[in-house]
Amino acid sequence: MLLLDTATRRGARPARRAVCLAALGMLLLPRGAAAHERWFVQGGAQPVRIGDILSGTTALALVTMGAVVLLAWLAARLVATRRGLLPFNRLGIASLAHLYAWLPPVLAIHAAVPLIVNGVSLRLFAPNLALPWTLAGGVLALAEIVVALSFLYGAFTRAAAIVLALIGLVGMLFFSPWLVLEHCDLLGIAAFLYCTGRGPYSVDALIGRAGRPNLRLLPYAVPALRVLTGFAIVVLGFTEKLWNRDLALAFLRTYPFNVTQSLPIALSDAQFVVAAGLVEVSIGALIMSGLWTRPVILLTWLPFNLTLPFLGWVELVGHLPTYGTMVVLLLWGAGQDLTPYIRAVERAEARLDEAAEREPARDAA
Repeated sequence: MLLLDTATRRGARPARRAVCLAALGMLLLPRGAAAHERWFVQGGAQPVRIGDILSGTTALALVTMGAVVLLAWLAARLVATRRGLLPFNRLGIASLAHLYAWLPPVLAIHAAVPLIVNGVSLRLFAPNLALPWTLAGGVLALAEIVVALSFLYGAFTRAAAIVLALIGLVGMLFFSPWLVLEHCDLLGIAAFLYCTGRGPYSVDALIGRAGRPNLRLLPYAVPALRVLTGFAIVVLGFTEKLWNRDLALAFLRTYPFNVTQSLPIALSDAQFVVAAGLVEVSIGALIMSGLWTRPVILLTWLPFNLTLPFLGWVELVGHLPTYGTMVVLLLWGAGQDLTPYIRAVERAEARLDEAAEREPARDAA
């Protein structure tokens, strides 16, 4: 039995034990919580366990998430500052405009690579979601490839974003909705690109004004990306750890990431799963809240990279959308200031218009 259940039966103080587990999990997160267990363990398409959903672990996780967000809010009130903790807020408008102009293509490329890899492998979004060898499965995989190419070239990007959202909905006919929701960060990327357009460096911008942001929807671009990415991390914390302990334990038997075994105070694999799950859902909740967005992204950079030498190309390709989102949130923050991006698009379009005006003059000469 997990430590939580044992502690409850023995009358131990659950709150104190939860704090210990969460603190240890935060320290040990780099070697466990960021990995996608379903990609590396047989039976990765198995659903969550109803018994785990109804256990006290769920209540503990919800309390932990709420406590972390509350503490972050209180800290933000205590250290409120207009300048921020990182230098991006202090860059000039011209520098920010140039920088922000590259964020839509960066995010689009990071999403396109795994979509192509999984599409040509007849999979939906991830290695554990193998589509059937049927016409319907082939059409869905082909749709992934088409969306990926659209994102890469920046052609008909908004239409591709809608198609990506529809792929996720149709995917729920093939797999458990929980398994598809694990990848709703892709839906966040689709929402972001629909609001911003592919930007000035795209085919859309060359053939018309489709690369421009939708000014009515633009305020929702980064918040949608942030909330849906945080939600995906929360879902993963539940579905791959807290609600599917057998899967997490099987992963640890194959990939011994429980480094507490070499420490004076060692956690069993079962206890480590709880600690990692609590940390993962807490980080997801923080990202969703928009509190301390840039520092949180910096702190989570290590967990999402340190597993790469151990898990290889599958982990790298699968995490590319997360990497792209981390770049956008690190540079753009929670998404309040949208002026630099609008100016970036306007300046890029002005340069294109000037180039178009000079071209006839050159032909005449």
